[in-house]
Amino acid sequence: MSQTYNAIRYFFSKVNLACAVLGAMLLFLVTVSICLEVFTRALGGASRLWVIEVSEYTLLFIAFLGAPYLLEKNKHVSLDLFYNSLRGRSRRLVQSVNALVGIGACATLGIVGVHVVIDQFTIGVREVTVMRPLSWWITAAVPVGMILMTVQFLDQLVSILRGERD
Repeated sequence: MSQTYNAIRYFFSKVNLACAVLGAMLLFLVTVSICLEVFTRALGGASRLWVIEVSEYTLLFIAFLGAPYLLEKNKHVSLDLFYNSLRGRSRRLVQSVNALVGIGACATLGIVGVHVVIDQFTIGVREVTVMRPLSWWITAAVPVGMILMTVQFLDQLVSILRGERD
């Protein structure tokens, strides 16, 4: 059981890393495109309408692709003033409740997100913008990120129950 669990954990760790790298590359590309847009407009060049729109879409992908990796590495945003004052059983209880709430919230958003993406794909919904991309391409970031976050919260809960987390 432990060897299989470690293999699954390793697989999802690699998936999380790949998503985080993709998110970082998107951040780099959108940063470069915005800088070039500002530079060319300062020199009197024409505005490229796609830059702002692509920037908006990539922000969604950056957040939802990077979040599972940050959760795995325990580098996500947390309010730990109360949590750090706890020890022993109380701390594990708070960790367990946090993991359970995370599992519930992320699984719900992941499942609903999959349904929304399937509906958008089936109907062929497009965004009402200049580029008019298919909506499901953009919305797909949400269920992917939420399902990976669900897996990370499950891993946290298992680690707490096995006594691997302090």
